[in-house]
Amino acid sequence: MTKSMNNTAVWIIAKKEYSDAIKNVLFVTLVVFLLFLTAVSLLVAGFNFQSQVTQYNAAISQLHALGQTGAVLEKPQYFPLQMLRGTIEYLEIIGAIIGIILGYISIAKEKGNNTLQLLLSRPVSKSSFIFGKILGNSLLLISLLGLIVFFIMIAITGIGHVMFLPLELIKLFLAFIFSYIYLMFFYTLSALLSLLFKNLPNALIVGFVIWLLIVLVIPQIGDTMDPDNQIPGGFFNSMHMTKTQQQGVITKFKTYETLRNALEESSVEKHYERLAFATLGIKTMYNDKSLSIIFQDKWGDLVWIISYYMGSIILSFAVFSNKRILGKET
Repeated sequence: MTKSMNNTAVWIIAKKEYSDAIKNVLFVTLVVFLLFLTAVSLLVAGFNFQSQVTQYNAAISQLHALGQTGAVLEKPQYFPLQMLRGTIEYLEIIGAIIGIILGYISIAKEKGNNTLQLLLSRPVSKSSFIFGKILGNSLLLISLLGLIVFFIMIAITGIGHVMFLPLELIKLFLAFIFSYIYLMFFYTLSALLSLLFKNLPNALIVGFVIWLLIVLVIPQIGDTMDPDNQIPGGFFNSMHMTKTQQQGVITKFKTYETLRNALEESSVEKHYERLAFATLGIKTMYNDKSLSIIFQDKWGDLVWIISYYMGSIILSFAVFSNKRILGKET
């Protein structure tokens, strides 16, 4: 009976979370802004590809006019998933902000209305309360990502006039599972801070400071310190180095590379980007590669983002179990 009551409580809390969020003006505004940026990035990518095709056709026509019919130029290849670079980058930034706002709202409304203690005085366990909030916001973010995926499929199919291959659909699905984990990390982080801080605006400020560090500052420092990023297209590629040769060069700068890598490892955004870019083939070396090859290289990044998310949930339970934080003295 108790288990049934707890399950019912989880669903009631989840439905309320979902309902409250879609009525929040700030959340809706950010979602519309994210969808707009996604549309713009897809249009820009589409125009860029069409421009490449136009240049290719013009070059072929010019060669034929000069009588060089045997000349061979590399025809631009249409890889639909590579067009999602802008979408992933916007999810890294705007998506993380949406997660922070949801986490803040989720706890602030309870504290602001003084309903937290009242809610826990009812036959609702703390685990049901947390799981209900996580479930409600999970469904909300899954709905958002589902809308983005649907929008992407319509837009890309319209631009390229081709259907997605089964493997491309699987990769797209996996990329947005990673996106869900990434966004939920910021939700749980923000909710955790809102539980910890008595002054709610301070919790939001700290949340955005952490966002600034792990989404913008640390990844930028890591990219700047990466010698392979100093030349467009990559230093190693420009020198036509094999992977073994690249590792040999990196070994000679082991201390420097360890420091640079440690900075990047501390950012969940960097792990998410590496994983999503490889899966979607945005990182050219993984384009058209099988999932087994991709995960052979990127399993560590998947472990990291899952660890960040699970760690924030565990901390949330620990904080929520602290009677002093909940305002109880006994």
